[in-house]
Amino acid sequence: MSLLSILITSLCLLVWIASMYRNWAYGRIKSTIEQARALVPQESELPALSVVVIAHNQSHELRSNLPLILNQIYRKFEVIVVDMNSKDDTKELLEHLEEDHANLHHTFTPATSRDISRQRLAITLGIKAATNDWIVLTQADCTPISHLWLRRMAETLNAHRAARMVVGYTRYNKAQDYTERRMRFFRFWQQMLNLNYALREGAYQHDGTNLLYSKELFLSHQGFASHSTLQTGATEIMVNQHSTPHNTAVCLHPESIMEQNMLHRKHWKQDRLFFQETRRHFTRKWHFRMRYAGSVLLHAMWVLSMMLTIGFFLSQKNYIASAVFLLLWLTHFVYQGMKVSKSYQLLENARINYFSVAWFIHLIPFWDTKAWLRHLFTQKRKFRKRYI
Repeated sequence: MSLLSILITSLCLLVWIASMYRNWAYGRIKSTIEQARALVPQESELPALSVVVIAHNQSHELRSNLPLILNQIYRKFEVIVVDMNSKDDTKELLEHLEEDHANLHHTFTPATSRDISRQRLAITLGIKAATNDWIVLTQADCTPISHLWLRRMAETLNAHRAARMVVGYTRYNKAQDYTERRMRFFRFWQQMLNLNYALREGAYQHDGTNLLYSKELFLSHQGFASHSTLQTGATEIMVNQHSTPHNTAVCLHPESIMEQNMLHRKHWKQDRLFFQETRRHFTRKWHFRMRYAGSVLLHAMWVLSMMLTIGFFLSQKNYIASAVFLLLWLTHFVYQGMKVSKSYQLLENARINYFSVAWFIHLIPFWDTKAWLRHLFTQKRKFRKRYI
């Protein structure tokens, strides 16, 4: 075997080993889910909770989802709906529901307020209106899949005595075509990476659809004072700036999962664009970004090295070596698909085949690059606060 063949073989094997280790790391989420499922329900007293729901022209969603939140099996909790100046029948619906539910309250964002974005103002009003020390943030289009949602989140909080926040998982409620399946996988992928990171380093960010948070922690950091000029990204930046490895817990019990309405493709692209601006205000961002970029680069190196290695040995008419590396490629394909699809099935309650896993992972860097380019050529005042 020539020196060139040895170098190519060694490089390809190193990349293969590193990539297989990365695939193994994807299985940590599966292990965390199984550990959460195996936990014996706690009999200790759970804290009183205040669920803060943000809504804007979403009376239809509130009519469907609020009863599922109000009927949670939990000793003591209240639900506060913050109406962001809706023009539909949200106010009438809430007043009607309050007649049957003593623990339901609502407030609203004043139409004359002009000093903070609607999202931040609504969350601030909801947290300040809460009578309990622990806040659960969610949105009007989110549905708990279980009547034990609040209990599982609170049990995770009790199990981590130093925790000041608990981050939970949220999935889209359906995926009917290729575009929606792609959007669903991308959200799953981002959350899988974020939650893996949160298990060791503290949460990188969270979208506020399934988040248990300390009211004292929010007020001690003056809420959103450090990023009040941005339109979006309220909870993402808040969690990023306040989270540490010691004060953050992750809840992945299957009964703690929330489902959110599938976004329209246009809104999904807009969210991706605005996130490019949001992440500029993150702390600890380079640590996470380097790991994320390293993972993407490793995948690209794996594909390229395999193609070049097999092509090289085929050109040398070394069919045995070509077959060996083709077998390594197949092993990688199966192992990656097995690790990712199992976590996907547990979190998304849906199946995904190995070919879709490989294809979508290939596309992730292109989706990220498209969002980055759109942000690069978008006027930055678009991301600043919208006066209301």
